[in-house]
Amino acid sequence: MKQVGNTCHGIWRVTGAEHRFSVPCRDAAKASLYAFYLPFDRYLELRIHAARCFWRSLNNCASGPDYRLMPDQMRQWHTLSLRSLDGRRKGASYRKLAEQLLAFRGRKEDFEVDPRKNRARRLVAHGKRMMLGDYRQLLHYPIKPAPNSKGE
Repeated sequence: MKQVGNTCHGIWRVTGAEHRFSVPCRDAAKASLYAFYLPFDRYLELRIHAARCFWRSLNNCASGPDYRLMPDQMRQWHTLSLRSLDGRRKGASYRKLAEQLLAFRGRKEDFEVDPRKNRARRLVAHGKRMMLGDYRQLLHYPIKPAPNSKGE
């Protein structure tokens, strides 16, 4: 543990998990009781999950399934979005993006009525939103906080 002012910061490592915590520094000879302080803000669910994992590790239990595990389909959507944005910024057409990323094969006329045309456009639009700051939502997945008055 490392002491900074009146607060001691520590890391609890157990069974492959790492828990960071801070507690008020007390006299080691005195018994102390500690409790979790969880503010009722938009990240309450994440805090509850972290507290539960920490409590389970203190009791020699497995931390359980990862609460924040992103489904493969969503992970692929984000990956394709960023790849399509990169391609578009380098001058690739939507048709070229659909050929490279969405396995489109066909003529120009076929592309006009193919649903992959709109999907390529949605991928680029999503990539632009991520580039402009929406990527921060990935840090707090699965919670999607509403933007506050400051636009964060």
